[in-house]
Amino acid sequence: MDTFSHIVMGLGIGALAQIDPVVAENHLLTQAVVLGAVIGSNAPDFDILYRLKGKGSYFRNHRGLSHSLPALPLWGIMVSGLLYPFFGGPGFLHLFLWTFLAVILHVLFDLFNVHGTQILMPFSQKWIALDALPLMDPSILLLHILGFCLLLIYQSGITFLIIYVFILLYLALRTFSTSAAKKHLQEHFIRAVRIKLIPCIAPFKWNIIIETDADFLFGVYSDNNLAIEHTLSKKIDFPVLVSDSTNNQSVSDFLSGTTFAYPFVVVKKNGYLVFWNDLRFRTKKFFPNLAIMFISSDFKSKNSYIGKINTLKQYKKVLRSLTNSTSSIK
Repeated sequence: MDTFSHIVMGLGIGALAQIDPVVAENHLLTQAVVLGAVIGSNAPDFDILYRLKGKGSYFRNHRGLSHSLPALPLWGIMVSGLLYPFFGGPGFLHLFLWTFLAVILHVLFDLFNVHGTQILMPFSQKWIALDALPLMDPSILLLHILGFCLLLIYQSGITFLIIYVFILLYLALRTFSTSAAKKHLQEHFIRAVRIKLIPCIAPFKWNIIIETDADFLFGVYSDNNLAIEHTLSKKIDFPVLVSDSTNNQSVSDFLSGTTFAYPFVVVKKNGYLVFWNDLRFRTKKFFPNLAIMFISSDFKSKNSYIGKINTLKQYKKVLRSLTNSTSSIK
């Protein structure tokens, strides 16, 4: 989920905490819990500090250890431990438990979108994504806003208990519908290597990637109907260059964060551009999340870029910088 959604959910957990009599009867503890829930709801994303070491470090580590099972109670202890001295008094356990709940919900909802997390680290590097929620879900935000409005006339703890029951039912519905859609597609594409569903904002609608031995099929699935929009051949030109590009640190960092990257090579007058597109994210036939490596014709100069390109102007600027420079673009 996006940062704004995590902040809103933190406030929601803070309101839900009023169902706890110890919190409800202590004004200072209420303030600590609300603050702890908001910070805890965003704590796993503090791995943004990896950006200080470069974009590649962030790509490699985001949603890794910070979102793992061992990290969850540590975030709860750290956030509540830092806050408690400023509020004092009894109730540390309650502060920790509500903060811990906010941390758990952050990772839980991240698991249900297309990015997923490496929740099993350090025991497994596997990415787990349940593909049930879009990265920003307006339905969840609207339910929170409704809850905040109802606080004017109803008790906050009970109000948000009901709100979260509805959110969990909504999550269960989207998870069930995603599972049913994938099963339906698997029955029709029995030779598919794998099928990836990317949930849209509208419920019961997904962007689809169907990987076969020969190509990738991209389409939209809704109401038990699949519309294929285009295909991408898995034929790789210049396989030696593609293989060599994976030894580049930036490209390697990019590939560590996705199992749906696929390469293609463009020949330029002064060298070669090796593109690695993250196929999960596309706008028509363009894939904005990518890694690009430039290799000069004499194979002596190499330059790379990883990140997101949103406009044609930005795309052209990146390519100019790659082909005219000898150092990686940060």
